[in-house]
Amino acid sequence: MVEVIETVNGLSNFFSGETNLLLVLLFFTAIIVVYAVFVFYFYKYLAKKNLVELNLNQYNRYANPSLVKFFAGIFYIIEYLIILPILTFFWFAVLAILILVLSEGMSLESILLISAALIASVRVTSYVSESLSRDLAKMLPFTLLAIAITKPGFFTMSLMLTRIKDIPSLFTNLPYYLLFIVGIELIMRILTSFEGLFRPTTEEPESETE
Repeated sequence: MVEVIETVNGLSNFFSGETNLLLVLLFFTAIIVVYAVFVFYFYKYLAKKNLVELNLNQYNRYANPSLVKFFAGIFYIIEYLIILPILTFFWFAVLAILILVLSEGMSLESILLISAALIASVRVTSYVSESLSRDLAKMLPFTLLAIAITKPGFFTMSLMLTRIKDIPSLFTNLPYYLLFIVGIELIMRILTSFEGLFRPTTEEPESETE
């Protein structure tokens, strides 16, 4: 932690000279580009209804019904209780870090709350309409970017590096928000499964036999 702070302080001193204007411009350009690229992949990936598309159940080829149910449960646990939390943690952590870097005067709790609420809302709306979910996933992040870059002081290197110092503090309460998002995902998945059970199936016309 001390080494990170010392590194950030060194960068602040490095960028402080007027002769380093080009480096400052490159730095903030990189910040905006990284944020925009992240949001692009964020909304295209997170807005999909089936976030995990490994379909591990395709490898369940056992004829015994008991074994089929057993391995189906194992594959479900792997997909939605192991892989899903890892993917969610990645998107949540990166989004929170980027909002922290772009925001000014916003508490860490507010940043985590906004990030968790956005991801949870995107995941819920993906079960209603993926188009709606995509619009929601990109609207708020790009709005935050537009507000940030038009605020006085955004292009001040010392303030930006001060925000970067606070990144390790984000991970203190992050697991609680992660559990909330994963819980919402599992609830929506269960509700969708029940909907599929009670949804009437259309009978296919019987083919005529010769």
